[in-house]
Order: sequence, then structure tokens, then C-alpha cells
Amino acid sequence: MIPENINIPELVSEVSDDGVAMGQRIGHESPGLEDGLISVLETAQDGDFGSAGIVVLDDTPAITSDLRDIAQEVLTQSDVDTVIVRAPASAAVVSDVHSRAALEMGQHELLGTTDYVLGTELLIRDVTESGLMDINWGQVTIWGLVAVTLVVIVSAVSVRRKAAQLP
Repeated sequence: MIPENINIPELVSEVSDDGVAMGQRIGHESPGLEDGLISVLETAQDGDFGSAGIVVLDDTPAITSDLRDIAQEVLTQSDVDTVIVRAPASAAVVSDVHSRAALEMGQHELLGTTDYVLGTELLIRDVTESGLMDINWGQVTIWGLVAVTLVVIVSAVSVRRKAAQLP
């Protein structure tokens, strides 16, 4: 659920402008933060990560799962591939191009630091270097089915031989 004090259209507008929607208080307390995050986003887009937007909130919602809802709404209403929402006590990441597993692996690093720029760099690094994107799940499924079929055939032959040996 989106908290009442969160203005999604405003966040989408700010993310569309420069990739970063910054809370007013944190923007005043950390004047270089927005520029640092914009630089990280530009580097990410030039690499393998794709386009991203970051929403930095002044306060953590009472229900931290609301961060994911905020991220999802900004993602749905914007043109970026991935949205990161940071708050003082938590974060959430959603994406149209990266797997949930890769994001959660990277999110661990994001949450591991209070430095929002470093955390974002680590998230992007971990997601782009994750081997999960390289797995050919279709091929894994086919080989799994082949293995199951072989087990069934060997089991059937074994049962038939044992049945033939009975008086």
C-alpha cells in the first residue's frame, strides 16, 4: 500500500527528469547525494544494468513492505527498467529486466551500507555480475526431463527383470 504522504506522480516526474527523486530533508542534509546517484545511474545505463531510477525518502514507512509498492508504482508509471527506493532503515528494488533472485542478492549489499551512493554501486555491480542471468533455464529443464526419463526407464527394466525371476 502506498502511504498517504507519498506522491507517486511527483516521484515519477522527478525520476523521468534525471533518474533521482530526492526527499526534501535528505536533499538539504546531503547536497552532493543527488549528483552522486545520478552519476551511478549514468554509469549503470552505459553498462549492462540498463536504465534505473532511484527514489530517496526522508523517512521509512511504518510498514517497510510499502517501499516495494512505491517502487512498483514508480516502475509501472515511468520509462526506466529498474527502480530502487531507499529509506533510512530499509530499501526495495523492482525491475522489468532483472530477476528477483539477482535483485535480492544485490539488495543485500545495498542494505549493508548507509552510504546510498556506495550501496547503489554495489547493487548494480552484484546484479550485473550475477550468474543467474546467464543460466539457460530451458536447457536445464530439458536435461532434467531427460534425467527423469532415464530413471523411469531403468526402474521399469529393473522391475520387469525381478518380476521375470519370480516363480
